Amino acid sequence: MLALKKFSYVIFSLIGLIVLTSCFKSNQTSPTSQPVSSSQSANVSSESEGSSTIAEKSSEKLDGTYKGMDEEATITLVIKGESGTWTEQEPNGEEEVKPVSIDPTNQRMRIGDDTVHYMINDRQLTIEDIEQENGENDTVVLTKQ
Repeated sequence: MLALKKFSYVIFSLIGLIVLTSCFKSNQTSPTSQPVSSSQSANVSSESEGSSTIAEKSSEKLDGTYKGMDEEATITLVIKGESGTWTEQEPNGEEEVKPVSIDPTNQRMRIGDDTVHYMINDRQLTIEDIEQENGENDTVVLTKQ
């Protein structure tokens, strides 16, 4: 009887380990591939061939003047090509101007010493600080003029 209890315990332990192992492995497997139609694969290949064209079009798409607010300061961002200026005007009239450089391939912008991530959606340019501290949400939304 004691041998049967030990045997049952060992069997249940092994079954538990097998179940845990299979669950762990299924969480770590890569997503399954899905069939791609020929039109989808053609789009992918044409996009990869024209990656420099996409980057050029992205920076051209950004060209212009954007305005918005960051806390109490009025922001004016002027972009031409892959560079520009960021002007921040405080309510007391104090003004700070920073140079801007743009990396359209990675959707990054360097504003002064800060590197930010940007997203463009129609006429809105959303800028998120990559180097946020203490979980602060440092996002600025500017509108193209």
